[in-house]
Amino acid sequence: MLVGIFEFYIEMTKRFFKIFLPVAVAGFALVGCDNPSYPDPEGERGTLTFSDFTVTAVDTTIIQGETTSIDVADFVVRVRNSNSGDVVASWPYSEVPSEVELLDGTYLVEAYNAEVESAAWDAPYYYASTQVRVYGGEYVAVSALQCRLSNVKVSVSYSDAFKAAMDDDVRVSVSLAQGAVLDFTPVEDRSGYFEYVDGATTLVATLTGTVDGVETMRYQVFTGVTAGQHCRVLFSLD
Repeated sequence: MLVGIFEFYIEMTKRFFKIFLPVAVAGFALVGCDNPSYPDPEGERGTLTFSDFTVTAVDTTIIQGETTSIDVADFVVRVRNSNSGDVVASWPYSEVPSEVELLDGTYLVEAYNAEVESAAWDAPYYYASTQVRVYGGEYVAVSALQCRLSNVKVSVSYSDAFKAAMDDDVRVSVSLAQGAVLDFTPVEDRSGYFEYVDGATTLVATLTGTVDGVETMRYQVFTGVTAGQHCRVLFSLD
């Protein structure tokens, strides 16, 4: 009799664990999903706000002694990670949101009109930036950026006497950084723009061709060239 009761108890215990143990495990799993005990692997996020953000641009090289405002409607606003250089957000200026969430870290907020070219005609590059520190759970505001000419502008002209003396084969080759060259013909009235490269601060203008019936070569050299500078190259017979 006792043996039968004991065998019945063992059988009921087995059935209990078969039925209720999986349910208990599932319950613990659900609790764990609702309340994770590990931190967010991406880290905390803060908010960069643009509610009072404005972009303007000025150019002091268009008319000597005056500052000219530039239309910024087509400018681009970009946010880059200051450490990695990776672009984390980018918009047309007209579509900048009121705020954006970013991981805790340091960022560079930039505004510019176009990607800078090493050398190009009528291609001014306007640029401005500011660095911001975003902390998790906090708000930080970007208020205003004023873009300025950030490449080098070059114009070539000739005195009236030089124009009268030179032939159509005259060329002025202008170079700033290695490999960045623009050739001005006698009828070229556009300005050339050169990317400013750290360490490349010498601009050379080389004129070749026939002047007064003689094969001629002349040089003009500008040293200490900086971003935003307008180098005015003028050739005369003097």
